Amino acid sequence: MGEILKTFKGFDKQLRCRDFQYEIGKEYTTDRAKACAQGFHACEQPIEVFGYYPPGTSRYCEVEQSGELDRDGEDTKIASSRIKIGAEIGIPGSVKAQIEYVKAHTTTEHTDPERATAGEYGAATAGEYGAATAGEYGAAT
Repeated sequence: MGEILKTFKGFDKQLRCRDFQYEIGKEYTTDRAKACAQGFHACEQPIEVFGYYPPGTSRYCEVEQSGELDRDGEDTKIASSRIKIGAEIGIPGSVKAQIEYVKAHTTTEHTDPERATAGEYGAATAGEYGAATAGEYGAAT
């Protein structure tokens, strides 16, 4: 059947994304997937969706992506030819999922130990640019 990815998707208040209407629990398919151009898009990193659908005016769901997959390369956004809309998780669920994402992607067994857990750019650092940092540019500032 191929790879199934658990990812996170943002929508407007009516559960639409780019004028396509979704419903929770439904599965959708299309012919092709090309990141930033065609297919269904979602992010592996939960709070990354805030950059596409800002908190306060958006809704967020866990989704499963499969079929043809194409990665953006700039971030964790993935296009797929198949998507299943899972549970709505809102902002609290997105933050909780982000904590789990950071824990799963943080290791001291990295070729660059500072990149793994510490320093200015670490995944769970107190530096300025880390994914779960309290610094000025962190994703969870």
